[in-house]
Amino acid sequence: MTLAPTTSAQPPPDPAGHNSGPAQGSPKPDQKTPVLSAQDLSVDLLSPKKGWLKVIHKVSLEVGPQDIVGLIGESGGGKSVFWKALFGLLDSPKWRVSGQAFLQGKLLNYHDEEEGRALRGQSVGIIPQDPMSAFDPVRTILSHFLETAGAHTTLTKNQISQMAESSLAQLYIDNPKRILASYPFQCSGGTLQRVMVAIADLLKPALLVADEPTTSVDVTVRREVLSLLKDSKNQIGSSILLISHDLMAVTSLASEINVMYAGSIIERIPTPALTASQARHPYTIKLIKARPSFSKERLESIPGAPPTLSAGQSGCPFQPRCEKALKPCRHYDLEPKQISPGHEVRCLLVDR
Repeated sequence: MTLAPTTSAQPPPDPAGHNSGPAQGSPKPDQKTPVLSAQDLSVDLLSPKKGWLKVIHKVSLEVGPQDIVGLIGESGGGKSVFWKALFGLLDSPKWRVSGQAFLQGKLLNYHDEEEGRALRGQSVGIIPQDPMSAFDPVRTILSHFLETAGAHTTLTKNQISQMAESSLAQLYIDNPKRILASYPFQCSGGTLQRVMVAIADLLKPALLVADEPTTSVDVTVRREVLSLLKDSKNQIGSSILLISHDLMAVTSLASEINVMYAGSIIERIPTPALTASQARHPYTIKLIKARPSFSKERLESIPGAPPTLSAGQSGCPFQPRCEKALKPCRHYDLEPKQISPGHEVRCLLVDR
């Protein structure tokens, strides 16, 4: 389970006040320094037949203190690969990562497996996809809390149990003691989703990475999960990188949306400006028009399919599906163009 890697113990937080401030050992983020800053991050995958294939291409992204930033796009577009590359969760012989990334102003060494383990669970809380498969089925819920806290603190089992019980109670789980004694298969998907949030929040990380947190849950649980993430930001002060293909879920929380397509950020836009009239990239506009609504207007679809890794095409990755594509789009180097403060787009058509 990726929520709780093992590493050397760190000074413990105060169990009596674990919900009142950042954990000891996790420095309080400066209000001007981004909690997460990625600069021209690229990731390649080694194929036995094709050689190195481009998965992520020069992605730059920032998450400010106590901010929620969205990363959206179709499944298979590279969203999960992006954050896993940052925190040492890619098998290095098969993956090649370049570019720079900083967590609370400190340069990340994503080639150092031990550093990645030290970060995950303490400075970075991770809420992975699919609550039903994220837990070890032969271990109790409490044991997952013990693994996470035990990897980063010297707290006793009793202290961790008290913290876990309090965390679950704050997430509106009835009878936390019963849940802690239960096995994952004895809990509903909604309960497991709440448990994942509680484990990720346990040591008050500076950054929460929520990867498709509303996948495989019904509408009611979806609302609850989004509410829990908002509470994490307000109560703990964590910043959140919210990753999803669910445009409605992301826009309900995030202040900024980064639209990823085929491993590239093709538009960065403030959430209030995310409308079909203000978005500038054809892909972003298509996503907005494909979003379900209660109007009688027919939803638009995006023709074609995203390029495969082995396609090796140059230029704008969306141009084979773009109705407005021109010949120069085939060779466009995705140079960012500033539209307004906080609004940036990579599209050759912006100037035409």
